[in-house]
This record gives sequence, C-alpha cells and structure tokens, in this order.
Amino acid sequence: MRNKMIMLISLLFLMTLVGCENIDKNETWKVSPTFSLPVTFGDGTEGEYLLIGEEGKVGFLVGSGKKGEAVEVPIIANEGSKYMWHFWGKEDELIGDFKVVGTDKEGKEHPVLVSGNDTVWQYSNNNSISPNNGADSHIPSGMVFPTSGLWKLEIYFNDKFFGELVINVEES
Repeated sequence: MRNKMIMLISLLFLMTLVGCENIDKNETWKVSPTFSLPVTFGDGTEGEYLLIGEEGKVGFLVGSGKKGEAVEVPIIANEGSKYMWHFWGKEDELIGDFKVVGTDKEGKEHPVLVSGNDTVWQYSNNNSISPNNGADSHIPSGMVFPTSGLWKLEIYFNDKFFGELVINVEES
C-alpha cells in the first residue's frame, strides 16, 4: 500500500512538471487596457491622451485626439518611436534608474529603450519627480521592438519592480 501511494504521488508530481513545462508563457498574457487622461491642447480644444497600462499606476502614451475621439496609434515592429511614460506613486518609488525589460512571445528578454542609436536596458540618474497630465511623474523614452506579437514590459526603478504591462506589436 505504501509503495502504491509513493508511486501515485510520484506520478502526480511528474505529470505536474510535464504539464507546467509545456505551458506557453504568453497563453495567459492579455494586452493591457488603455485609459485616457484629459488634456487641453494649445489651441484650447478639450481632448484626451490614450495610455496603455494600469490606470493609476503606470502607462505610456499611445494616442490622442479630441475628447471622445482619441485614436490609438499601433506599435510597429522594428520602428523606433518616442513614448511618454506616466507614473503614479510615492516619490521614493519613482526616482532612480528607470529600467524596462521587454520579454517577447518566445520568452526571451530584450532591451527595448533607445538611447541614441542603441537599445539599452535602462536610463540612469532619474533623480527628480516631474508631474505631468495628472500623473505624479513622467519620463520620455524611445522604444523599439524587434518582432511583432505580444510583449510583456516589466518596469523597474533602481532595480526594484514597479509594475508591468502587455502590449501588442504589429508587423511592419
């Protein structure tokens, strides 16, 4: 009886290991929602910015337009673009080295921030809070994604995890 119980437990453990090994990491990835921030444009028009991320925590600008008419601009593989990150949190959470780890659909990590002509893991020495559009702080960045598909972006300040979001990068 004891041997049968040990075999059963071993078999269940082995099935769990094999099952976990075959799970595609991004099967559970869902594209983060978009949310809007109100803005008054230079000509006095009331509008909104569209951000992708977690409202009240972290997001970056992906579109804009008149209030109720904002349009999201797709993120295209291999096309670097500028993005404005917005952060909500305590001052000590939002200063220091800003790092973004991009993970592609194959599970491989990539630097996605752009500095000059290079991709980098982080921007160093972000030592000040800069409120913008109702967010507690913001950071402009360039980003480029080498492949299309789902990407998970993990955000860190001073190597301390701050948040994450999932985006869809379209084919060029």
